Amino acid sequence: MTRKSDIALELLAPARDYRHGKTAIDSGADAVYIGAPAFGARAAASASLDEIAGLCRYAHIFGARVHVAMNTLLYDDELKRAESMAHELWDAGADALIIQDMAFAMMNLPPIELHASTQTAALTPDRVRFLEKAGFSRVILERGLSLEEIKSIRAATSVDLECFVHGAICVCHSGQCYMSHIVSGRSGNRGECSQPCRSTFDLTDDKGDVIERGRHLLSVADLSLDDNLGELIDTGITSFKIEGRLKDESYVKNSVVHLSRRLDKAISQRHGYIRSSYGRTRADFDPDPTRTFSRGFTDYYLHDTANKVATMSTAKATGRLIGSVATVGGSFFTLRGTPEKLTPGDGLCIVTPDGNVTGAGVNRYDSGKIYVRSLDGITPGASVYRNFDKAFIDRLKAVVPSRTLPVAIKVSFLGDKLTAYAETVGTRITLEQEASYPEADNSERAETVFSTQMRKSGGSVFEITDISVEGTVPFMPVSAINALRRDLLDMLLKERTACYRRPAGIPLTPVAGGDKADYRFNVVNAWSRRFYELCGFTDIEQGVELRDDFIGIEAMRTRYCIRRELGMCIKESGRGGKLYLENNGNRFALDFDCTHCMMSVTYAGRYKEARTGESATEKPRREDLRPNKTEQDRHRHKTARRR
Repeated sequence: MTRKSDIALELLAPARDYRHGKTAIDSGADAVYIGAPAFGARAAASASLDEIAGLCRYAHIFGARVHVAMNTLLYDDELKRAESMAHELWDAGADALIIQDMAFAMMNLPPIELHASTQTAALTPDRVRFLEKAGFSRVILERGLSLEEIKSIRAATSVDLECFVHGAICVCHSGQCYMSHIVSGRSGNRGECSQPCRSTFDLTDDKGDVIERGRHLLSVADLSLDDNLGELIDTGITSFKIEGRLKDESYVKNSVVHLSRRLDKAISQRHGYIRSSYGRTRADFDPDPTRTFSRGFTDYYLHDTANKVATMSTAKATGRLIGSVATVGGSFFTLRGTPEKLTPGDGLCIVTPDGNVTGAGVNRYDSGKIYVRSLDGITPGASVYRNFDKAFIDRLKAVVPSRTLPVAIKVSFLGDKLTAYAETVGTRITLEQEASYPEADNSERAETVFSTQMRKSGGSVFEITDISVEGTVPFMPVSAINALRRDLLDMLLKERTACYRRPAGIPLTPVAGGDKADYRFNVVNAWSRRFYELCGFTDIEQGVELRDDFIGIEAMRTRYCIRRELGMCIKESGRGGKLYLENNGNRFALDFDCTHCMMSVTYAGRYKEARTGESATEKPRREDLRPNKTEQDRHRHKTARRR
């Protein structure tokens, strides 16, 4: 039994397009987030207005919500288009916009909820309080926060809080990572991150000596807080977010079904909480997130900054650990222990004790012997992971999750009139029609046939769970009973759609903020500059995307610490001295705030400049020297500003 005072909790899932979004809802998501046709922080996961409108219509049947991401930084000539798109998305049925750029505060927007993207760097109580006072309905928290920090934010604010609980982790503070733009001209804040954090780096000291060579020093495992949902509920989180708008449909099914069941379990152990959407989900498989894409899982720094979270050997999916190599034969190898049964077509990731990584596909599995095409890199003692589980993926592809709403139907036969009532969660309709049917020779059989046919709601979003009949059922042809059922459910669906109400958001307004807004405030257009001016800021720097010189720019700040991961923590008697990351001719200086266990990565220029102290005039080498839209945009807008 639910009460009006119950707190509604939301499982929020990624939707690359309509199909992925529908799959997420059918798998148990209470809401989905999807990229707008433009201005989303995953440019490769944009959806059309028609897809978004269709997804809204479907989601709203179950009381599920659709949040649309428009969380990139906007250039001046994009402001009006973004404003217009916000209205188009409202007309399409969107429940909320996820945004980063404060230019939206200067726009004439529809009454839609605005959610502060994790790109707004929601790290502290002061920052979240500022966003709440500005008018955001929800704030999406930074992934690297500890449970105690979340508690501090909750104690200082009343705004709705959203928290990532599953999927890939941005190693840096979201929205304040500029490494991609520096090395490739592709700005993460513009939706085109080239993911340099997943690249290999050399770690050097101030003498130029190489400490680590060619390792994925900034790559971290994926997030999994499924064991911590109860703690997060108790802390005040109301939306639990799954990362993955670029992931495939199997990942969506698997992660949503898994997290939905875990959230239901956490709710069942507490009083005063309900799910924010309705309906019964059926998914005929046992979910296991280790069997779809993952780099291994971590709870990151939710409880302890001493966690080892790096995946330095590879940034690719490693998957599920299934054992270690015992012996290597002429064309096969064996594993220690009793491994899971492997299937031809399985993909394996093998990591040797010294960190070398190789991949292999299973050709045959026979009596514990694993036959692969090549044994190169496979040595005794190497850890073996299965990163493609063919049997599990085949099973996932065959499963079509479904979601239905329970419907109670009552039909009254009085005289020559038939009155039918249908009721589901929060919706009730009445249908009346003439009932000029002859009296049945066998009234008991007539009622049985009537009830049996009325229950056949397969293929619809409704499940007839209760039927009652008042009066005597006449002789009705099966076709007439089916037509009655269809008309009744069609009316119920239309009413269900029509009665859905979106909570109204409030316009953003400037609030007192501070004096200086440095480049990390990401001001790249006139409207966001005006917003901060109205907030009282007098010293407002231009954003990194409008700059030519990146020397001294903090490319990222993170709780992740390379020293700690490599056993070089100064607090634990590790050696001091300056450290650098080097990749593709670019050099980044590492600075460590050991008091707060934080690391910053600052651009120090090209190798020669950084090591000799020569004038830093050469631009960073781009990983892709061909012109790209982001680079062209940056120069175009700077030219416009000079005019």
